[in-house]
Amino acid sequence: MTQSSDFQRYGLVAQAFHWAIAILLLGLFLSNAMREITPRESELRMMWLNLHMSLGILVFGLTLARIAWRRLVPPPALLDAPAWSRAAATLGHLLLNLATLLVPISGYLRIASKDLPADFFGTAVPSLIGEMPAVHDFAKVWGHGELMELCFYALIALHVLAALWHQYIRRDNGLHRMLPW
Repeated sequence: MTQSSDFQRYGLVAQAFHWAIAILLLGLFLSNAMREITPRESELRMMWLNLHMSLGILVFGLTLARIAWRRLVPPPALLDAPAWSRAAATLGHLLLNLATLLVPISGYLRIASKDLPADFFGTAVPSLIGEMPAVHDFAKVWGHGELMELCFYALIALHVLAALWHQYIRRDNGLHRMLPW
């Protein structure tokens, strides 16, 4: 599926979802970095962790809403590009959506498997599974630890590079399709 010569852009709601999630991801990375440099057992460290959990739950909810919106309002056609590029774009978006769903789930599992409540802006989200050390270890290694963090950085970097490539190398207005101006 290719785009005609008519310039098509994403709607304002799709753009709002995209940029809100991007800003929240930045907040997640910053809150985690701040938590890691804060002394253990301090209230400040717990504040950063609670903010991180809250933003993660928000990303999860917004991603679900974004996917639902995309089903209701299909995006514009893919840009006219080689088949490998369109396939890479489809795969990249699928992986980003999966990551923004699975990473918050695994983050919740890390907390819940210690039989602790997660925090959503001051509201406790109870553990639904209780103490489960094996689930905690699995989530820490495979879903909410350094490996997934590096994979997430790589996905985001590829996404940004692809947008810049479309905008400034191919000059097909790929980036402008997601900007409100």
